[in-house]
Amino acid sequence: MEIMEYRVRSKRSDEWVEKYKGAAITPEMLNIKLGPMPTRVLKPNGKPLCVYLPGVLKAVSDLTYPGFSGIRMTTNNRGYAAGGERVLKPGRKRSAAPPIMSSILGSFDRVGSQQYCRLTAFTAQQVEKWTELLPYFEEVARQFEAHVPERYAAQMVATENTHPDWVIEGTPFTTITVNNTYPTGIHTDRGDLDEGFSTLGVIRRGDIEGGWLTFPQYGVYADMQDGDLILMDAHDWHGNTTIYCGACGEELRKPNHTCEEGEKEALFYGRPYVSPERVSVVSYFRTNLVECGSLAEEQAERARIQEERAARNLGLVDEDAVASAAVMGIDITEEETE
Repeated sequence: MEIMEYRVRSKRSDEWVEKYKGAAITPEMLNIKLGPMPTRVLKPNGKPLCVYLPGVLKAVSDLTYPGFSGIRMTTNNRGYAAGGERVLKPGRKRSAAPPIMSSILGSFDRVGSQQYCRLTAFTAQQVEKWTELLPYFEEVARQFEAHVPERYAAQMVATENTHPDWVIEGTPFTTITVNNTYPTGIHTDRGDLDEGFSTLGVIRRGDIEGGWLTFPQYGVYADMQDGDLILMDAHDWHGNTTIYCGACGEELRKPNHTCEEGEKEALFYGRPYVSPERVSVVSYFRTNLVECGSLAEEQAERARIQEERAARNLGLVDEDAVASAAVMGIDITEEETE
């Protein structure tokens, strides 16, 4: 495959990012459009920013689209990526970002109150549906190895040092994020391997405008179409622009949009109306999963934590004794107390 390559000369300052992080990306921030041919972009220091590969996932995208489209969990905990201001709701201690349709699959490490490694709910409970998606991740891995081999090799070293319970077999990935039809504010990804690379594939249906994947600090963007893949340094600031229905122009923040103009057009051409939908599939390696035990060991730790929490709620744990023991480096929370 012939790939065009160029190096960006400069980037906007960190002060510029501080001003705009979390904000919506606008066209005037952008001036370098990638495509239509495969393109590799280097940063001013010569390190790779991204590799854009149009259409390389088209066949496997068609195969797995029903599975990815059906994953529609919502969250209000995506920070700057949600593309809006966080709001503190009455009676809540933590602020929340605008709700978006974003789901995490695969494995996740110890975070917050969940101090145990775990498979996400979809992967653990929907095993058949998860298995049907594996060809997509395997093809992404092949493209990753072919086009950014040095980053692929570094990521494979991390997977070899990680318990196989947490690795997607045949790939250098542990974790997947599936986003459905919403713009993201300017953000960087956290928790993934510094020396590795992230990947983002797009599956599109219906009449869509916008949704450009961008690196606004460099002015670089790609209008990613169905089956496109970009290999990228997700530690650089990125996001995607507002998504619109191509028929009526309405801004989209979720799938299942219908409009009179789109239905009329479909009727005129004698074809069924297809609701506009842009699914992005992000594959990466969660750095801290290297430190996890096996699935069985982490499940045992989860049970221990839950039992301790239940005991605390019932007043069965002597908090003063626990605190005193902790100072001496002793954990007595598993012992029975009277």
